[in-house]
Amino acid sequence: MEIDGIGKDVSNGYIDGRLERLDQCLTYYATLGYRVAELPITGLSVIINGKLFEPRVKRVKDILAKYDFRYTVHTPNRTNLAYGANHELEKSVLEASIQFCQSIGAKRLVYHSGLQALDAARTGTVLLPTDDEMAYGAEREIAALRALASVAQDADVIIGMENGDPHLWEYAVLKQNQKRPDELPKYHARLRIQPIIEQLEAINHPNIAMTLDLAHLHLATHAVGDNYLSAVEQASPWVRHLHINDNFGKLDVGFDNEKDRLPYGEADLHLPPGWGAIPFAEAFAKLENYKGEIILEIKDRYWDHFGDALNNTRQILADHGI
Repeated sequence: MEIDGIGKDVSNGYIDGRLERLDQCLTYYATLGYRVAELPITGLSVIINGKLFEPRVKRVKDILAKYDFRYTVHTPNRTNLAYGANHELEKSVLEASIQFCQSIGAKRLVYHSGLQALDAARTGTVLLPTDDEMAYGAEREIAALRALASVAQDADVIIGMENGDPHLWEYAVLKQNQKRPDELPKYHARLRIQPIIEQLEAINHPNIAMTLDLAHLHLATHAVGDNYLSAVEQASPWVRHLHINDNFGKLDVGFDNEKDRLPYGEADLHLPPGWGAIPFAEAFAKLENYKGEIILEIKDRYWDHFGDALNNTRQILADHGI
């Protein structure tokens, strides 16, 4: 591995459009020694109805210019080029996200793979998609990313498709639709690495790659019975951006609040590395050819431990000779 800086995500919820809080976060991160900051499209309010909102972009750029950070960007979590309800709007949001990256000089854009077909059924207003509808959605995502790849290339941006994690509500939707629990990877295919690889192979463009979330993968492999380190190794050739935080590999049991989950070690806790059960040293060993940044996605409730998270990560890397 060649790690070109350790970064910290800027929380959607903490900022929630209040740019003075962006300034506060960046000041704190700089004091702690972070070199990269990952910015949330939704928290900054820089895209409105699929279009870049230039007055906000200017205000954000004025704040960013005060700091010696490199920046990466995260698209809205809901953006889905496969199964989104309004495909043209989904494409517009992603294209505007690329434009924002170009405006601030960010080279990496995180996009959650669209291979999650359960959100619409969750509302109870539609049935689960058929096999043909899911295949069409996957092809639609490939076509959209092929079209956007040249836009990303012109902007000097690599879009990283991120893998997903399982949730109890997804199993509930399956049960309501008379489906077996072991069918989850069919409807939430981004839980596994292979379907994302197949998308990337079909797109076949250097500006469309993978963002590997080691914490999501830890939860997903436990849920579907796969081998974690084998999955990391499978992803390795495609990874151009890396997210880490810690958890215990346990599915949630229906509680949505961190205060309820933490005592039981459930779900995607976004803990500082070293607080959970993810074997980071072994995972990093499977990513020996990775060159790039590491972004720590740590929940705001651990604000006082952001420095510990950075130091823990540095120590894990040092122990691995990096």
